[in-house]
Amino acid sequence: MRIVVAMLLLCASIAAEAMSYSFVCKASGRLGRPIRFEFYGDSSTIPKTDIKSFTVSMRTDDDRWTAMWSIVGHRNLTQPIEYGVTPPGFTTMIRPQKLIPGHVYAGFATDGHGGSGVTFGFDKNGTMIFPDSFDQ
Repeated sequence: MRIVVAMLLLCASIAAEAMSYSFVCKASGRLGRPIRFEFYGDSSTIPKTDIKSFTVSMRTDDDRWTAMWSIVGHRNLTQPIEYGVTPPGFTTMIRPQKLIPGHVYAGFATDGHGGSGVTFGFDKNGTMIFPDSFDQ
């Protein structure tokens, strides 16, 4: 009986993983210049335009996250999202706050079926960096 239960649990987890949906979120830019977020589906060459919400959060000193900017929308994107610039067809839910060096940020987008995120920060020169862990 234990073997049957174990097999059922294994099959359920495989099915759930197969049904999960995600996409790729990429960030680029530097402080003092536009910070852009782009989204791609299975093919990394075709932009994903059906983003429904996007939020940038900052990791706090007590290991929590606080939203720095958040938008929701109902129209397809026609270009990458630029930090602080609300695209046409989107509404600002949380107004943008200043990004500063030495903090860890996360951008997270959803499309109504799944989501994707990117973790980033800025060094003291304003160059965007992508920490391997949240503790950097």
